[in-house]
Order: sequence, then structure tokens, then C-alpha cells
Amino acid sequence: MDSASVERKLGRTLRVLPAVVLALLALSYLVGGFSESAEPSAIKSFSHFLFTVFIAVGPIIFIAVLLLIERLRRATEKNLATHNHKLVYADAFDLPSQEMHGHKIAFITDRPPTFTGLTGDRYTHDTVAQCALNTQHVPPVAGCECGFYAYNDIRRAQHELSINPGAFLIDVDLFGVGFTYTHGFKAESQLVNFITLPKRCMRCKTLPPKKFVATYKMNYASFAYWQWEFRCSICSHNFKEQSCMSVQEMSQALNTPLR
Repeated sequence: MDSASVERKLGRTLRVLPAVVLALLALSYLVGGFSESAEPSAIKSFSHFLFTVFIAVGPIIFIAVLLLIERLRRATEKNLATHNHKLVYADAFDLPSQEMHGHKIAFITDRPPTFTGLTGDRYTHDTVAQCALNTQHVPPVAGCECGFYAYNDIRRAQHELSINPGAFLIDVDLFGVGFTYTHGFKAESQLVNFITLPKRCMRCKTLPPKKFVATYKMNYASFAYWQWEFRCSICSHNFKEQSCMSVQEMSQALNTPLR
């Protein structure tokens, strides 16, 4: 179980919750749960008990799920940073010299658009890593999460993409000091070569996408942000012009080819 899957399940539950509440209200009304009669009724008492429990327990369950998502998200970030694998060489000072080309996923957020990784770190198409936990670090540092990560196998990045809707698959080259892991690299700097665009609308998952649109997202870490999605003409028809960008405009804004 991961944070993305729990978050999607929570989203689906919230979408059907109003219908469930209306159905319970209608059922309670039909069986006399809201009768004005002063006579005691088992149905009325059960209705009152049901809604009292719903009002009291519902928010507690919702908060518990949010806390679970945040806990799973942090666990995913830590796992992504360490890959749960040791370095493939024993001596940290005997770093290999090799081409570090890989694949990863990223969200497109903010205005103007920029890349945002799974950990929430923002970066441009050509960036040198900085450590947010220790300013004395010059990334990457063994045992710390700082540095840019990438998979050496595109299939692993595609798997991450499948469980993180709204993200894009990107092709990167890593430079500078780097560590080699079983499934990829961690390095000092990163250059985004190109973005692979989805073949289907990121909203309806059916029609071919035509343009980027910006939606306002509320984050579980108590801040909001703009997130860009690639949608079809139908799923983007009600967006204002200032919230839309063509493929060419997005490519120019990110200074990165889109394929």
C-alpha cells in the first residue's frame, strides 16, 4: 500500500459520499425517521443514532486517513531516496566514472511552470542539487536524501508513473559526483532532456490530449499550488485562457522538448 493509492481511494470515496448521505436521508425520511410525532419510534431513534455516529466518527476517520497518507508519503520519499539498496561498491571514495542517463517522473506545477519531484522539491531543466536539511552538504552525500535520483531502467519509472496520476515521464542526464545504486543513480546535478507526453487525456483517460491546463490543488501538507495537466478539448473547454498553454508554449516555458 502506498500514499498514491490511498489518496486515490479517498478521492473516490469523497466523490460518492454526497450520494450516500442523500440516500440515507431519503431512506430515513421514507420510513418515518423525520416524523413530527411525539411518540417514541425505533426507526426515529435509529435514524438519530445513525446520523450522530456519522457526524462524530466521519471527521475522525477522514483525519486518520489524511495522517495515513502523510505517513505513507514520507515512507515513499525515504524509500525513493535510499532505494532500499546499498551502494554497489564498498569504498565511497572510489566512485565509478560512467555516463549517468536515466528516467524519472515529475509533476509540472506553479506559474510560470516548473518541475516538481515526488518529494516536493522544485527544479528547472538544468539544476544543481542543494540540501535542504544541511546547508554544509554539497550533494550528493551518502546517508542523506540530497541529490537528484533517476532510474536506469525506464520500466521502473513507468511503474512510478502508473501510481502517480498527474505526473509526467522525463528523460534525464545526471552529472558531477554521483552514486550508483542497484536500480539507478544519485548525482550532483541534473539536465532534463525531454518530457514524454501521455497519449490520452489526463482527466478522462480516453480522448487524445490537446493542451495544458492549470488546476488549483490543496496539499495535505497545508499548502496549495497550481498543477498542470495535459487534457483533451472536452476536459479543458471551461478553463480560462490564462490557465491554458499549448504544447509549444509549455515547451518554451520549461525550456525542454515535449514528445
